Amino acid sequence: MHITIRRYKTDSPKEVTPIVNERFFPLISNIAGFVAYYGIELGEDGWLSISVFETAAGAEESNRVAAKFIKNNPDLARLVKSPPIAVAGSVVAYKAKWRRNSTFP
Repeated sequence: MHITIRRYKTDSPKEVTPIVNERFFPLISNIAGFVAYYGIELGEDGWLSISVFETAAGAEESNRVAAKFIKNNPDLARLVKSPPIAVAGSVVAYKAKWRRNSTFP
């Protein structure tokens, strides 16, 4: 598995979340090797995404798709104050426990 983490500077993380949920999910989930995507509101000054893919190529493509998505969406482009700080790599340790039928708020 491969993960990309992108940290975005924004003064309005709560405005970013519905845009991602409604418009970005369909794009990223169609990238080959998609496993999971997590979005995290970082208090009042940031938004963080974690993209998980089966291959490095999928993780790299997610970065290109995210950059294009921001550029082509004026609502989001005005909220994101600078290019994201991004890190990526191969998963070398993994442990998870997921409850069946669990949901996020």
